Formats: sequence, structure tokens, C-alpha cells
Amino acid sequence: MMQNLYELGMDFLNKAFDDSFSNIEFFFLAYVLALAVFWFQKKQNLKSFFVYPALFAFFTVFNPYLMIPIADKIGLAPRIRRIYWLLPVNLVLAFATTWLVYALSKRWKQAIAVILCLIAAAFFGENQWAHMIPAENSFKIKNETIEIADIIEKDADTADPKSCLFADLQLLELRQYDPSLLNVIRRKDMADWPVNPADPDWVQRVLNKKNSRRILTLVLYYGLTIDPAVFEEYMEKHQIQYVIPNKDKGLREYFGNMGYELVGETENFEVFRVEQPHTAGFLGS
Repeated sequence: MMQNLYELGMDFLNKAFDDSFSNIEFFFLAYVLALAVFWFQKKQNLKSFFVYPALFAFFTVFNPYLMIPIADKIGLAPRIRRIYWLLPVNLVLAFATTWLVYALSKRWKQAIAVILCLIAAAFFGENQWAHMIPAENSFKIKNETIEIADIIEKDADTADPKSCLFADLQLLELRQYDPSLLNVIRRKDMADWPVNPADPDWVQRVLNKKNSRRILTLVLYYGLTIDPAVFEEYMEKHQIQYVIPNKDKGLREYFGNMGYELVGETENFEVFRVEQPHTAGFLGS
């Protein structure tokens, strides 16, 4: 059990790190180096303000054995992608740069230190000019969302409501872009449902309760491959016509074995058509 908690926690920490420092890992390394320098300084205030809080965070919120059980108990679960925002990386680096410059006695040395810091920031930083271009659509819908809507529109060839199944918060834009695309899984099942998919007993309890939306969420959001007969029973119950899983969940073979046809894909998502009869009077939720 502890091993599962550790693996789940480390996987969460690694993904959260990628979300926070992708392409700018240098600044996190500089932050760690600055803390190490502060640790070996004789000034106690440097340790009190910067080092000790970081050590406290390391043994608490960044501790896989502690973080996962507490997050599960308070209903957050291992989905908090902004955990590294707790680290004052920018503040520490700004202070460390200022501290370094003023620690040098000569003006020419200070000037060189400033120039080197600016060069490091420009070289290792990420260009933001590309992100400052105004959006091309007034609602700022992501291009990938539009691609998915176009795939379904072309395949369905109708403006009638289409029942879909997806469990990615990004895809909530689909309904905003095309009101005819209805999702069976509710937002609260994606964002506010306290879960522990690594616990087989917990998963079995969810299955035993026969809450169709949450069972479908187990598959689409957490990538759990339950009994296909059970999955298809609830698919038929909600008259689902299209399934849109995230590629990271690895569900292509699972849906392919059930006879669902892959009608299109984008960078991060796949779109499957469900080959089963549906009534014309579908009412989405």
C-alpha cells in the first residue's frame, strides 16, 4: 500500500513539475543552488526566510507518503497541478541576484554580474512574444477544441444534439463552441469527486454503487479498464454516440476491441464513434 502511495505521489509530483517548469528547468536548478548557498552562509535570516520554509515544504506537501492520503481525505486527490507554485522561485532568484551584485566590492564586477544574469535569463528563459498575439477567435476557444468539434460535425453530418463522453476539463469548451455537443460526465465528477483509483477496494465500491456517470468517469478520467460489458451497459443507458479520450489514458485498444470506430484524432485526443442504436429523443445532461 505504501509503495502504491509513493509511486502515485511521485508520478503526480513529476507531472506537476513538468507543468510548472517545462522548458525552464534551469530556473528551478538556480533556485535550488541559491538555497544551498544560503544554507552555508552564516546569516541566520537567510535560512529563516528562504531555506527553512523550503525544507518544511519538502517534508510536507512534497512528501508522497503524506500528501496523497491527506489530499484524498480532504477531497482534493492527486490532481493539484499548481503545487510547485508554493515555491517562491522568482522571489528567491530576484533576491539572490540582488544579494550577489551587492556582495561584490567593485562596480565593474557588479556590472559583469548583472550582464551575466541578464544573459542567463534570456538564454534559458522562454520567449513570451509568441504568446502575446491576440486570439483569432472572439471566444478564445483552443484550436484543438475546434478540431474535435469539426471532426464530430463532419462524421455525424447533422446539427441535431450529439451525446458525447469526455472527462477532460479542457474539453468543456466544446459545448461553448458547439451547443449540440452534450457531455454525459458532469464537471463536478471531473473536478470535485474525491477519488483514489489506486485502491482496488475503492474502485470496487464505486462499481457496486452503480452510479453510471462515475463509473464512466473511472474509465475516461482515470484510464481504468473495467469490464467492457459494464461499460457498454452505461454507454447504452446514456445513448452515447461519441467518446473522446485523452491519448495519455491509453484507451485506444480498449475502445477498439468494443468495436468503436476511430473517426479522427488531434494532438492530445482521439474521437471514437460508438456503433450502437440510439433513440431520436436523447436528452443530454
